[in-house]
Amino acid sequence: IPIFLVGHVTKSGDVAGPRTVEHMVDCVLYLEGASSGSAYGGGSSASVNLRMLRASKNRFGSSDEVGVYEMTSGRLMPVSDPSSLFLSNRIDTEDSEGCAVALVLEGLRAMTVEIQALVAPNQGEGAGRRT
Repeated sequence: IPIFLVGHVTKSGDVAGPRTVEHMVDCVLYLEGASSGSAYGGGSSASVNLRMLRASKNRFGSSDEVGVYEMTSGRLMPVSDPSSLFLSNRIDTEDSEGCAVALVLEGLRAMTVEIQALVAPNQGEGAGRRT
């Protein structure tokens, strides 16, 4: 009979309470979330709520697997190709200034993401003096 224990995560990312709870269970899963405009959403205009399910402890298998899910109004739907979701809002297929496509390894899953940086010309004569 499977039993689920739901616990609290502290600001530092640890499971709250005594470590004996973490040692008693066979699997410790973290369901991390982000809505559009944040780390996983990428600032899209469409309302995309993504959740990443990762295992920090798994007695029966690998703890390197990561699952990506989209939260809809009724349930969590698995995202089979998160790379295409992360890159779906690119303006064009060519790289523009301040944008780069990178390959990120999350557990055993490789995903392509777009990294954006705000760039501006330097108004002074080189880098500022640091002492």
